[in-house]
Amino acid sequence: MVFGFTLCAAPTHETSQEYWPSCIGREGHPNSKVVQYVDGDTEVVGAEGGMKNPAAVAQAKWVDPLKELSSLIFDDRTMKSRVPSAVYARFKDNLITGAPTSEDDQKALAAALFKWARELGAVCFAHWFFPSRSGGGSYGSMCGACKMDVLVDLDWSSAQPNKPFLATLPHERLFVGETDGSSFPNGGLRATHTAAAFTTWDRSSPCFVLDKVLRIPCAFVTHLGHCLDEKTPLLRSNDALNRQGLRLLKNIKICAGTKAIHSFLGWEQEFFVVKADLYRKRPDLVNCGRTLIGKLPSRHQQGELNYFAPPPASVSDLMTNVQALMLKLGVPVAVLHNEVAPGQHEMSPIYCQSTWSADNNVLFMEVLEREAEKLGLHALMHE
Repeated sequence: MVFGFTLCAAPTHETSQEYWPSCIGREGHPNSKVVQYVDGDTEVVGAEGGMKNPAAVAQAKWVDPLKELSSLIFDDRTMKSRVPSAVYARFKDNLITGAPTSEDDQKALAAALFKWARELGAVCFAHWFFPSRSGGGSYGSMCGACKMDVLVDLDWSSAQPNKPFLATLPHERLFVGETDGSSFPNGGLRATHTAAAFTTWDRSSPCFVLDKVLRIPCAFVTHLGHCLDEKTPLLRSNDALNRQGLRLLKNIKICAGTKAIHSFLGWEQEFFVVKADLYRKRPDLVNCGRTLIGKLPSRHQQGELNYFAPPPASVSDLMTNVQALMLKLGVPVAVLHNEVAPGQHEMSPIYCQSTWSADNNVLFMEVLEREAEKLGLHALMHE
């Protein structure tokens, strides 16, 4: 019996790419798969009825995350390459002055965002905001909220009563959205006629695509401007800092040409990783995200045996997967290591502008929890 595969020692190449031959594999079997490495070596694996070389297959599937940096975020560089230069310049100026974006510029930005997101496979868009859940005990990915809307709208140019719809991102819905705010803590404004809440794009925080959804980071307020979220106070604090900081610089006569003052923020996340099946057996972990029952381990943090030690293989895989996705999302997650307590680990990015950094912190917790589930693990954010 002849199999269409080749057995050889597992190669130790830095990176690789895989491709299907145009007709048949090198060994003659139509279902064989050729793995080609960047140094030119090749190997045929996976022919029908044959064996596979696990190391070669794993190597073929590995993608260098440093080659896909910021591929899922509509950052400054991407915007500059996809909108007219005049639109880009006005947008940047509006960020400094706080002036609203004109309707024509909104249309240009929406069209560029729609085309870019569709190229990445986006089917929906969502205003992503951070409601004040107050005493609800929110943690991890629960800190963020969004409602997905398909990237379609009615064709308003049609004269038909039943108008057809088409794929688009309406510019009005890019910058402003409306949703039900009645179930969020809102300072007693729960009367029916004041239950509506509005989202508005925080232009200082770039949009990104995750799971075929174009996410638009937003503030969340009532119809009278009362904040219902965690981001609006930060935006207003930044405005106050900018306003008074410029006033100070003017009075002490330094940096006279300064147009804006930005605040920067660096965060780190320390978390515990446990097996998902054991997590589900603990009602305190499930309901509160932290230990409320039991006792401390006999060897806790006193010996520092866990600090900076090599992480377990499953946790190493988790942190590597999270880091790779965060880098694609434009978040410069640069540090990962074991923490002091048993089962505790840390990841953190390079600092960046405060509103965007705060968004990235919430995004990280969501990504961490979801990637942990894929590996049969669960991440706990409480220290």
